[in-house]
Amino acid sequence: MVDHDGLFVEVNPAYCAIYGYRCDQLIGQTFTMVFGSAQRASVLQRHRDFLDLGLPMKGEFQALDANGQDLAIQVESVRLPDLDGAARRLVYVVDITERRLIEQALQGSQQFLNAVLDDLTAHVCVLDERGTVIAVNRAWREFAADNGGLDDGFREGANYLAACETASALQPGGAEADQFIVRLREVLAGQREQFELEYPCHSPTEQRWFIVRVARMTSNGARRIVVAHDNVTTLKQVQNTLRESEALLRDLAASLPGALFRLVQRPSGGWRFSYFSLGLEALFGLSPEVGCADIHALGALILPEDKPSHDQSIQQAVAARRPWEHEYRIRSTDGQLKWVHARATPKAGDDGGTVWTGVLTDVSDRKRLEAVLKANEEKYRTLFETVQQGVVYQDKAGRITSANPAALRILGLSMAQLQGRSSVDPRWKVLSEDGSILPGEQHPSMVALRTGLPVKNVLMGVAVPDRGYVWLLVNATPLFRNGALEEAYATFEDITQRVLLSKELHLQATTDFLTGAANRRCLMERLQIEVDRVQRHPATRCSVLSIDLDLFKRVNDNWGHAAGEAELRHVARLMQLITRQNDLVARSGGEEFMLLLPDTDSAEALALAERLRASIADEAVMVLGQLVPQTVSIGIGLIAATDTTPDAVLARADAALYEAKKAGRDTVRLAKPG
Repeated sequence: MVDHDGLFVEVNPAYCAIYGYRCDQLIGQTFTMVFGSAQRASVLQRHRDFLDLGLPMKGEFQALDANGQDLAIQVESVRLPDLDGAARRLVYVVDITERRLIEQALQGSQQFLNAVLDDLTAHVCVLDERGTVIAVNRAWREFAADNGGLDDGFREGANYLAACETASALQPGGAEADQFIVRLREVLAGQREQFELEYPCHSPTEQRWFIVRVARMTSNGARRIVVAHDNVTTLKQVQNTLRESEALLRDLAASLPGALFRLVQRPSGGWRFSYFSLGLEALFGLSPEVGCADIHALGALILPEDKPSHDQSIQQAVAARRPWEHEYRIRSTDGQLKWVHARATPKAGDDGGTVWTGVLTDVSDRKRLEAVLKANEEKYRTLFETVQQGVVYQDKAGRITSANPAALRILGLSMAQLQGRSSVDPRWKVLSEDGSILPGEQHPSMVALRTGLPVKNVLMGVAVPDRGYVWLLVNATPLFRNGALEEAYATFEDITQRVLLSKELHLQATTDFLTGAANRRCLMERLQIEVDRVQRHPATRCSVLSIDLDLFKRVNDNWGHAAGEAELRHVARLMQLITRQNDLVARSGGEEFMLLLPDTDSAEALALAERLRASIADEAVMVLGQLVPQTVSIGIGLIAATDTTPDAVLARADAALYEAKKAGRDTVRLAKPG
């Protein structure tokens, strides 16, 4: 009971047990103490709105027990006026924490749990299978006396079913009466074991409500039907608001994938089971009756190797008077091996003993899944540790969380150096396939984390301590949990040797072996690229120089082929020194060279050609102690927007070279446009 200010006025032991407090720790305290600090203001306001405005104050809430542990609770509230006119809230709380974990497995009904009659307060009559009243109890007669006497249709020897049918016919329209008659017939016919029904039974001066409970039972071999009516008028207001939660609680208990039980520890130290739910049979293969009759029946089914730890766990819980929880294996009566999760809570009994109320749950499927998961984890760990490919995991922010030994070996780093490092860490030096810097945001794992899509076969060079750049072929895959992107993992292999071999083969395929300049194949490929570029952008200027060593045959004749080869290398070196990085120096024939000058107009090409001509003429090459002079003739052609192949510009450059030769060699000529 909570007053308008939110202070506990009264609490019962069950309420205290839910939260783990003593009653004296709660009385006078604000009820919001069982909620988290962020909830307290809103919960207190809801409490006041309930009392002042009649707004609802029920449903599921998140609370905290005395140890700060989360609790899920079902709350129902009833507004009750105090003697001074102020309103108070009667609170009914059910701990549904366990229910939330198992609610998908719960189904069915719990009404049989209420078939036990309270014959001290209920108005009870006993019928035979024909519906004849065999006996009525004292409460039944007292009620009749208080309400005008016992009608003949409801005395011993009368047919109770017939009397109910007659009463319904005289006062038609009562849905509860019709339901009661239909269900009573089913019980009498053995089609239904029990039922209960709430109905109104108002007097001229008072509104009243009753619950009737009907159940079949066997007494000395004879079938009997017990009918009990309880006056619940004083509880009606609370019951109306709590009915759904109470039914839910019963459903939960009945639908647990296991068996409910009550175990009584006598003051003398003896033990007995006082109750088992029907789930015992499905779990152990024992009926509730057998389980209650033989205290050792369940223990006999526990696997011998699990029995010592099972017994020890009980002894420890009993000695400490704390809740018991344990998992063990059984062999059910039909031979099935099962895992059982047991839990029970102690409560002092009226006779000085202890009553343990708990549940036994079949967790075999979970255990099997755990075993499979453990095996898979071991397989994964073995694979993770032994695979030759590097594997790293990165969280949503791109930080490395784990790496296998192969990754550490390939990257030349320890786990301590890798842990927490992200792809955007400036310590990484990474190249893309074309040799340009690859920003951290473009690393495969970062792309996978950003897009949620896998990234495959990315070639990247990573600077590794003491090894220079190591070339890796990388794949990255995003990982999702419950639909949300959680992390990504990257796998990579060291293909440095393959990349270097590929580059070497490409170099051999595109380079003149003698001079180190590009060969004719490379020249034609680059020239075609520039022709295409000029076609797309006609304003672009690109020049081609055709270069021929003057009287080169005389060098071979006078000084030998070694001198000729040295002269060719010397000229190629001078060309490379005088040109830019994006220019191309190529040997197109025996003593013929070509220079491809992108983004260079005719004036710039003429100036460079003159510098090259003068440099070669001024720097003779030393061969066998003798200086071998050399001059060159140079023709210049410009790529035109109308050119579709390299042949046209090569022809213009060669024509200009021919003009330079005709002019006496050691000179430069520019081809005519077009």
